[in-house]
Amino acid sequence: MQELSNQGAHKERLQVNPDTLRLVPAERREFWEKLAEDVELNIASQFGKRWTMLATLTVILATPEETYEDVARALNRSPGAIRYRRQAMIHLLRDEHSAVDRVEAYRSDRKKFHKYSDYAQVAEALEHLGYFDLPVREQFALAVPLGQPSKSWRGDGSSAALAQKRGRDGSLKDEVRRLLDEARKRNTSS
Repeated sequence: MQELSNQGAHKERLQVNPDTLRLVPAERREFWEKLAEDVELNIASQFGKRWTMLATLTVILATPEETYEDVARALNRSPGAIRYRRQAMIHLLRDEHSAVDRVEAYRSDRKKFHKYSDYAQVAEALEHLGYFDLPVREQFALAVPLGQPSKSWRGDGSSAALAQKRGRDGSLKDEVRRLLDEARKRNTSS
């Protein structure tokens, strides 16, 4: 009980930018508001649309020499969406990360486990292709990611965010580490 009361007494939020808030003059704000009008977003035409079996087969049958961007362009999808389907294929063929359990859960109750529908569609495609009937070594040979635009690319944009510099303090990753160290020091001194 003593520990809980100590934690409640010290209420300080962790934040990335601990500097005081600065007011921006109206003439400077106007520039940024106008700039927002010029921003163009390049959204794949199939974004948020239901995946067809043909599109799923295209991802599965892509060769490792192809990149996520190549397949994404062909299907009018984002490279991250292609990566997610390809990873589902890899997880199912290697029987890792509870991929088979996800498919079985979806098939048992589609409404309750709707978030696993992607894995179920990939599993269905793999079954029709006969991939699950192949020897395990052949399944592992097929379970290969596609080419990535850069070594650290993840497909979700997080690698770009982590690579950005945060002024003179270093990278965002360094800033997070600094904040965690400060929090640990406060907890040990309490």
